[in-house]
Amino acid sequence: MRLILLLPALLLVTSPLPARTAAFEDSAARAEVQRAVELTFKLEYDQALAVAADLESRLPDHPLPPLLRVGVLYCRMLDYEDMLDREEFDRYYDIAWDRAKKLKKGGEKAEADLYFGVLIGFKALLHQRLGQWWPAVRQGMESVDYLESCLEQDGSYADALLGVGTYRYWRSRATDFINWLPLIPDEKEKGITMVQRAMDEGLFGREISRSTLAWILIDHGRPSQAVTLSLEGLRLYPGSRFYLWTLADGYMQSGQWRRAAETYQELYDSLHPQARNNHYNEVGLCKQLARCHLRLQNYDEAMEWVERGLALPLDDTVRKRREKDMDRLKALKADIVKQAATAQKK
Repeated sequence: MRLILLLPALLLVTSPLPARTAAFEDSAARAEVQRAVELTFKLEYDQALAVAADLESRLPDHPLPPLLRVGVLYCRMLDYEDMLDREEFDRYYDIAWDRAKKLKKGGEKAEADLYFGVLIGFKALLHQRLGQWWPAVRQGMESVDYLESCLEQDGSYADALLGVGTYRYWRSRATDFINWLPLIPDEKEKGITMVQRAMDEGLFGREISRSTLAWILIDHGRPSQAVTLSLEGLRLYPGSRFYLWTLADGYMQSGQWRRAAETYQELYDSLHPQARNNHYNEVGLCKQLARCHLRLQNYDEAMEWVERGLALPLDDTVRKRREKDMDRLKALKADIVKQAATAQKK
């Protein structure tokens, strides 16, 4: 589970200055939304959904409760790398969309555009995870159009900067090979700044922005900063897999192999006993743990993780998605044998 994919997990964000609807005039409602976000980062998804359900009685006919459920359901599917909540996700998505349309007709255009942008962002990333790249790109651009419209109408919606900033970073990242052309600007740093602002100034999206920024910094070759952000997140949400992933990858990119191995091990121990486990994440973790132990010259441990990964009972869908990683595990097996033999000769 990569936390660049937390872009759609905005969950529902807006600015408290000025409040646009009763959802943000009511401090108790704001507290409930924040509580649902916190429970999601603590991996307590059922409790987060219960908070969203309770919010429905406080805010009937408002987009916030169903959109909050959509966000929690998406995060759970992302965490477990499956699509088991898709039917429920679609049901609340449609409810939130219809309510946002009514909100816009009622005059709350900026807030409604924020909700539209977040919802379409969720759908874009679902397409991405299914390998449907053109729908993902098309809907991703549509999502950003709504978020930019929100900011144009009211720049105080700081949380909308998360989606826009993330898009600008990855768009520039994808066009690195032609960014030297005058008509193709490099907006990676601008995107990073926008996500940083969302983290500093946002109301409900600060933690999501922190996690997203950590993934961006890892990609941008700044792993020490990603490690710092991840440790900050784990101090707030001990054991949160959303931050353990970025911490482990940050350690690995910076060559801290032992710390990386310890963090990947913590992730494995967290995921392995879960009843909802299709082994998708375990394949990646076995690969990373094998790589770390090979670097540390722990050849027996490295081979153990390779064998464990290759022996995982994968269904056809997961096996197809993890085909390259399974091939990498086989290549690692050969590397371990070769390096271990060389070490014995010394």
